[in-house]
Amino acid sequence: MTKIAPVSYVRAHLPEMIASLGKKKRGRIIITRNGAASAVLVSPEELETLEVLADKKLMLSLLKAEEDENAERLVEHEDIFK
Repeated sequence: MTKIAPVSYVRAHLPEMIASLGKKKRGRIIITRNGAASAVLVSPEELETLEVLADKKLMLSLLKAEEDENAERLVEHEDIFK
């Protein structure tokens, strides 16, 4: 869930806002200054998701792994070390 808050409110309520982000897996708070967005406070889970999505090589690897699984091109881990 996305919340929008002015920087003055965030400054006064930062501990509570951080606690609320910790309870949500995909939380974010857009911080405004003079009515315009100037920063975003995100939960660790949201940051991790954004980092994975931004890594093109990792995303291609995940898509390839999904294709291999759907096509049943899987190898048991015991077979790899024979």
